[in-house]
Amino acid sequence: MRAFVAVGQLESFKLAARELLRTQPAVSLAISQLEDSVGVKLLERTTRKVLLTTEGEHFMPVAARLIRDFDAALSDLNATSERRSGHVSLAVLPSVATRLLPEVCRQFSEEFPGISVHMIDDNSRGIEQRLARNEVDFGIGGRSPGRSDLDYRLLLEDRIELICHRDHPLAQEQGPIEWAQLYGQRFLDSGLHNLTKAQDLIGKTQYEFSTTTLLFAMLKANFGVTVLPSLAAQNADPVLVSRPLIEPEDTRAIYLITKKGWSLSPAGEAMIETILQIIPAMIRRLELENVEVRFSDADFKDLITFPTGAAPGG
Repeated sequence: MRAFVAVGQLESFKLAARELLRTQPAVSLAISQLEDSVGVKLLERTTRKVLLTTEGEHFMPVAARLIRDFDAALSDLNATSERRSGHVSLAVLPSVATRLLPEVCRQFSEEFPGISVHMIDDNSRGIEQRLARNEVDFGIGGRSPGRSDLDYRLLLEDRIELICHRDHPLAQEQGPIEWAQLYGQRFLDSGLHNLTKAQDLIGKTQYEFSTTTLLFAMLKANFGVTVLPSLAAQNADPVLVSRPLIEPEDTRAIYLITKKGWSLSPAGEAMIETILQIIPAMIRRLELENVEVRFSDADFKDLITFPTGAAPGG
């Protein structure tokens, strides 16, 4: 088809061959094969030049448009594979999204300005459900027991802390709080209670909240106490205080979650690479002493390939 368009526009096999960087017999053979395929003559060959037949004139704009569309499609694919364009969607825990991802997104947009990003903040269960429904490319959240359809790679661990109003009696304590001291308190469950090692020491919870917005409102009203990971505790209001919890000391694990058997797009790979490169530096810069990086590039070698010299710490 390229040979036909070139010959038809230049009215010469010789000039068309030169433009296509092919031999004249090769161009002539390509035209013959096209004419045999469609069953009509497309070019009239004379001793001086080549002219389009009636059928060739009708087909010329169609062929030219098909070639343009084909070239544009290939260009789009190349741009996607080279990360010059594309789209990535991810679901993330609110504490991770607000504390760590702004800097990730800033650097990502500078390095990959043609890639669009759709980000959703959700709790761990919601993140897993969105992945199972193919709504997002990957997620960053906790791990539910018994899920065999998702792959989990450990990213971070942050310590569980007590959060309460500064006027609450427990806020007056200096130093760590023992879990047993929470028994009998009005406990405001953030969904983390059933995942803690010390859940039996808290007792049955009466109030449960799926988002931290309402939870913090209740805490600010001195309505009760809760436990939160360090990243979430950092977002608390100034009227709230945090205390480390001991006996036992407990942590929350945060994973990068993908759907099992799901291949990441080049845009998705680029976002994960950026996350893994930025997060360790962010934790150091924010002086998050109770948050620890738990991954290395070896944990992700089957998912992405790190640029030379750009492997994360940990």
